[in-house]
Amino acid sequence: MAQEVAHKGLRKYLLPGEHPVAEIRHHRIVLAKPALVLVAVTALFLWLDITVSDANSGILGYLWFVWIGVLGWAAWQWIEWRHTRVVATDKRIVLFEGWINHKVSMMPLKKVTDMGYERSLLGRVLGYGTFVLESAGQDQALSKIEFVPDPDDNYRAICSVVFGMSLDEDDEGGRSDDLDDDERAWETSQEYQTRLGLVDGVFNGGGPGDDPETYGPAPRRDSLIYRSRDRAQRKRDADTGELPPYDPDAY
Repeated sequence: MAQEVAHKGLRKYLLPGEHPVAEIRHHRIVLAKPALVLVAVTALFLWLDITVSDANSGILGYLWFVWIGVLGWAAWQWIEWRHTRVVATDKRIVLFEGWINHKVSMMPLKKVTDMGYERSLLGRVLGYGTFVLESAGQDQALSKIEFVPDPDDNYRAICSVVFGMSLDEDDEGGRSDDLDDDERAWETSQEYQTRLGLVDGVFNGGGPGDDPETYGPAPRRDSLIYRSRDRAQRKRDADTGELPPYDPDAY
């Protein structure tokens, strides 16, 4: 996880304690339009310079002023591209735009209810995509992030903070088996008996009694669950016993 964003102008808009997880600059495909316009205008003016007669050569001087204006517009688009960033932190998603005039749009993560992921055919070939943010309530200032490079990696990084998903995976691409006890969805029979202080199904005072901070107070012998209702009678049915937990090693 990055400690600070690379864009210096954006750092002052982040709050103390925010941890950036992704910093995105629009894909270079956004520069294709100004580049093509500049090339087309240059080719047109060169053709006019060659074909126009010397009698009308004075008009060409004005045309080259137009070409300089187009060149300045293309250069400005490149500068704006360099200073436009999207940063996802553990609290919000921020869009920073502008070199001279700054514009900051943001979306709190707690308002994000869904994040769509779109990739056109050209986007799959060139490596960019579009994120569509859906939120509860009114329309937000930041609802779409276009021309995202490395969209697969950035999508997982943003989802990890928006929806609390984990990016920890093993070498085979699956989730790691090294989980804490609180994260496991099941426990073995031996672990269950140890947690209740049982040995071969008989309570011996261990387990919870040995570590009350972890397991809580030890259960009383006469308070174990699943006892027969007629246990106080002289002749009663046998105890039902405790239901065994699911043990994946037994199948």
